[in-house]
Amino acid sequence: MQSIDEGKFLELIKPGAKIYVHAVPSTPLHLLKIIADNSDKIGPVRLYHEEISGVGPYFKPENRDKIHDVSLFLGRNMREAYKGGYTQYLPIFLSDIPKFVENTLMPDIVLVSISPSDRHGLHSLGAAVIAIKAAIKSSPLVIAQINSSLPRTFGDATVPENFIDYGIEQNEPIHEEGKHDISKDEMQIGENVAGLVPDGATLQAGIGAIPDAVMKCLDGHRDLGIHTEMFSDGMLDLTVSGAVTNMRKDLDIGHAVATFAKGSKKLYSFLNDNPQILMKSVDYTNDTSNIRKQKNMISVNSAVAVDLTGQVCAESIGDLIISGVGGQMDFVRGSALSPGGKSIIALTARTKSGKQKIASSLLPGSGVTTTRNHVQWVVTEFGAVNLHGLDLGERARKLISIAHPDDRDRLTKEAMKIYPGFVPG
Repeated sequence: MQSIDEGKFLELIKPGAKIYVHAVPSTPLHLLKIIADNSDKIGPVRLYHEEISGVGPYFKPENRDKIHDVSLFLGRNMREAYKGGYTQYLPIFLSDIPKFVENTLMPDIVLVSISPSDRHGLHSLGAAVIAIKAAIKSSPLVIAQINSSLPRTFGDATVPENFIDYGIEQNEPIHEEGKHDISKDEMQIGENVAGLVPDGATLQAGIGAIPDAVMKCLDGHRDLGIHTEMFSDGMLDLTVSGAVTNMRKDLDIGHAVATFAKGSKKLYSFLNDNPQILMKSVDYTNDTSNIRKQKNMISVNSAVAVDLTGQVCAESIGDLIISGVGGQMDFVRGSALSPGGKSIIALTARTKSGKQKIASSLLPGSGVTTTRNHVQWVVTEFGAVNLHGLDLGERARKLISIAHPDDRDRLTKEAMKIYPGFVPG
């Protein structure tokens, strides 16, 4: 790896280049800022990435025609950029991203964050691997921001120095995700989900108030394991409490496995030099054949809305994209195939503004993230129902039973019009 300055870095960024960018807490923000500040000098480029940390410095009007940005997953921090047309969304299963990067995208340049080298000459990718190893493998040019703030993690996160062509040293704090306030309804959902989880289960959960509530309600469980795409503060707390031991897993026994982490400074400190946490490539963590190997695999994912047939939208409000497909389907299917496993979709019955989330049909333009053919358990603050093996009328009755009480009469009337022979519960 050759050390370079800002001027040499800009020389390496050629007009028309396809650039794949390391994501989440390992986003090389300093390198992106150099590109943003000098976009008029380097000509148009295309950036590809999953959720990036903070707010991209290039999402501004003067860069719109010079930096074409493509998001493989929209974080909350990028919703305004999408609305403004500063980024485009590319729908893709998280597990498919390494194959897409290596065989279809074939980036000209990879921008990556790494820790300083250790005594073995190895760097670390920090709190995110996802598809960056596939990107490094498939790109002729890899440029790193060397940042001592990155936690040193294990698994697929170690990188030999000869994998990197050029490096720029720039220390900066990695982005922290604030804690989520948990409402009474969300805590009740947590309790309802926890009642479906046996001791010894292996967990996957996403980010947000509901997954945080679930983690809190699992504190009394024993010998839990973690095989997930995202390692969170809630999982940290379960590990520290002793509820998570990873000793009853069937794969990676004794280790929690994730492809990225997102949370507090405390979380990143916990990950640093901690061999019990393995950061693996997403085509390993989200591979259905790996997920199903864990007995009693429990996946907990959230949703924007669920219709009365069981279709789950988790990526848009109507046609407005607010997140992405991500790994929900990877874990829904893998958990359903696991011996004793359960896939759980958890959501409040209404939005904070009082709009129903269980509806007779999804809003026009809504993306179907999990099909009704795959959905199993759906949980709200009013209960938990299993839709697997039920016909459409039975599904409607079950889902109406966990809808908000003030929505049930109307949903029943709508169901009677939609499903011939529907009999109210």
